[in-house]
Order: sequence, then structure tokens, then C-alpha cells
Amino acid sequence: MFARPTPGEMAPSSPTRTEAVATVHDLRADLLGELDTARVPLDRIAGRLLAEAVEAERDVPPRSQATMDGFAVAAADDQPLALRERTTGPGDDPVEHELGTATRVRTGGPVPEGADAVVVRERATVDDGEVRVGGGSVTAGQHVVERGSVVVGGATVFESGHRLASRDAAILRELCREDVAVRERISTAILATGTEIHDGAEPDRDSDALANFVRAWGGDPALAGSVPDDPDRVGDRIAALAADHDVILTTGGTGVSAADETAGALADRAQVRLTDAALRPGSGTTAAWLPEAAAAVVALPGPPGAMLASATVLARPLFVDPSREATVTATAACGLAVPDRDVEFVVPVELRDTAAEVGETRLRAIPFGSPDSTVQLYGERYRPHLVSSCPHLSAADGFVVTGEGFAAGESLAVVPYEVVG
Repeated sequence: MFARPTPGEMAPSSPTRTEAVATVHDLRADLLGELDTARVPLDRIAGRLLAEAVEAERDVPPRSQATMDGFAVAAADDQPLALRERTTGPGDDPVEHELGTATRVRTGGPVPEGADAVVVRERATVDDGEVRVGGGSVTAGQHVVERGSVVVGGATVFESGHRLASRDAAILRELCREDVAVRERISTAILATGTEIHDGAEPDRDSDALANFVRAWGGDPALAGSVPDDPDRVGDRIAALAADHDVILTTGGTGVSAADETAGALADRAQVRLTDAALRPGSGTTAAWLPEAAAAVVALPGPPGAMLASATVLARPLFVDPSREATVTATAACGLAVPDRDVEFVVPVELRDTAAEVGETRLRAIPFGSPDSTVQLYGERYRPHLVSSCPHLSAADGFVVTGEGFAAGESLAVVPYEVVG
């Protein structure tokens, strides 16, 4: 990971994708440390970031429980077993097991202390107060969730910074929590740069999409309009937005023309942590920290395809732990050659579900823009600059990152767009 530069000092250029993601994630740590905290009830935790670790104050479950209706027994006891009069169910206090007996138990009920198995009703016969098990044998642990097998008392269940999911409410309730401390949502201003957009000659194709991404990532987006291609005006507008927001996402102004001055506008005002990652499309992405405002800035390229690649690969780790990126396996429907450059390429793909074949996945991945794609942009060789400018990427289902291309029939790890926002 790169050392943090001071304002006026540029970060090392052309980092690898792995280095770039790590740098942005490090910037995220600075950002989270500045956010206020609040307590929220469990029905409002989805997408929120924990402000403190959650530890278990007791074992979960606090006592061994039956997972089926039946009879709680000790596997080592000889049969027949004397049926006890008591039945235990959810919420009951456990009883002591008595040698050579069976206790009726309902699903979720405590297993008597000293018993170690539950025999389902279908396997047992009861005759004249005695219980016999079909087949005779009983295996210790069957149909029982043992005390502390889910969480051991004192263990850390969720680390600080964990992004909570809807399903986490169940375990938090099991831990007897009524609410949790979370960080305030990351307030994010979205600013389009470019005189052609500011004057209305071209539409702003990026800001609405970015707002939806930020919302999916758990942030609180606000559209901040546009600013023309003037370094001073770009820098002043970013500084003004930083006074009221935690993050500023800009689009445009990251190219190599004289008008592309977003990175230059940041150079004298911010700690520029990342510039020009070795990723195509998406070159020119800049990430910086404004120490006086305690705000982060990510400058994304303006062409819609390039913005999509940069946002999902490089901006998302500012909001979401980059390790939380699931992939699906698909077979390349065709080969794809890439330009001979020392960079990685973000290749959008369309997924097709085909009839299952022996030893192969059902999913086929078609490179977006290839001759077999919904939109044809290039031939056998990937052209990132053409994909970068294409606004019709809604036809793509996910993307593959590759430095060398791939052959037809090759197994690919595809990141679905629904996973990254």
C-alpha cells in the first residue's frame, strides 16, 4: 500500500487494481473514523455500518435445543426407555435427565441436561409407558443444536465496520440486543464536470446512476449539479461541497486534454492517494482526502462505460468492504483478445442460461460489444475505449476483470452488477 502523500504531492501513478482497491479501502478507514454514530432498532439495520464490535454475552444457544419433535434421550442408555410425564418446549427451563428415560420434547425446546440426542417421533414406538427406537441404535448429537455451537459466550460476533444485512437482525435478537450503534450514512455529493454538460449541450449521463449506486452501497446521495471545465471553479465547488458532505464523487475531467483538470484541481488542496490505476476502461480515476474538511473525493471518468467500471471497481470500496464481492461461474461463449498493454481490462458480459451439459456450467458469458452481443462494438479484440463511451450497458449482466483475455469454453469468474449495486 502506498504511503499517504501530503497536499501538493501526487500519489504514485499506474497502481495495479489490487493496489488501487487497497488504497481506496485505506481511505475508507479515515472516512469512517470521522462519521458520527447513532443507535438504531433492529428493524432498521440493513445496510448500516456498525460503530462498535458486537460481542456475545452468553452462549448461543444458551442451552442444547431439539431441532425436531420427539423424545430426548441419552444415546448410551439401554432400551426400552421409561417415558417421563413431562414435555419440554421452547422457553421452558431444562430438566435433569434420568438414567434410562425418555422425555417428550418439541422443536426448539431444551434438551434435558445429561441427554444428548433426540429421537424423532416417527422412529419411536410407545407402549405401556416405554419407548423403543426403530432400528435400535441412537447417535449422540442427532437432532440437537448443542449449547454454544452457534456462538460461544464472549466471542466477537460482528466487528466494528461490519455492514449489517437484514438477516443479521435474527442473531442480534438472539444476543438479547434491542438496538446497535451504527455510523451515520455516508453523505455523498455527486458533481458532474464539463462545460458541455453545464451549458446543456450534452446530457448528464452519470449522476443519476451514481446516486443509485451510492444508495445501494448504504450511502446518502445528493445531486450537486454541474460545473464547467475551469480548475478553480472545480476546486472551489469541491471544497464547498466538502463542508457539508463526507464524500464528493465527480464525473468527467479525468482525461488528458487541456480541459480535463479535475486531478489538477485536487493536487494543491488534497492528499491525492490514487491516480490513473492500471485499469481500462476507467483510467484517470483519482481518489483524494481533504484533511481540513475530513472528506474524501473520488474523481471518475465521464464516459458512461468508464464511469461504470471505475465506480464498481474503484469507488465502491470507499463504501463497502471490497472482500464482499461474490462471483458466479460462467463459460466463455467465445474467445476474447485484449490489447497488449500492462493493464487489466474490465469486460462487461451478458449471461445466458443454457441447457446443462455434463461437466459444464449452465451459464454462458458473452462479452458485451462482441459480435454475438446485444450491442456490437468491436470484433474479436476488446476495445475498451468503445465500451467506455457506450451508454447502453444496461444490457450487460456483470463483468470480468482480465489482463490477458480468455478463450472460448474457458471458465470465468463473473461479478454480477446486482452484487456491486
